Amino acid sequence: MARLRERSVFADQRFTVTAVESLELETTRTNHGGFMSGRLKPIAVIVKVPDRTYALDMDAEPVDIDRLATQV
Repeated sequence: MARLRERSVFADQRFTVTAVESLELETTRTNHGGFMSGRLKPIAVIVKVPDRTYALDMDAEPVDIDRLATQV
C-alpha cells in the first residue's frame, strides 16, 4: 500500500522546500522466512515563502497541493 510522506529538505528565514514522496512497502511471508521490499518515488516539491505556498511536480509544472494525494 502506498502512502505519501513529506520531508523538509531545506529551510531558512526566506523559504522552506519540502519534498513529497510516495512510499510503498511490501512484505511477503513464506515457509522459509520473509521478504520486504520498498519503493520511494518523488511526487512533488513544495516551496513556502512568507506570502505564498506553491507546488511543482517532477516535470517542474505547477500542481494543486490539494490534489497531490490522488497521484499515488
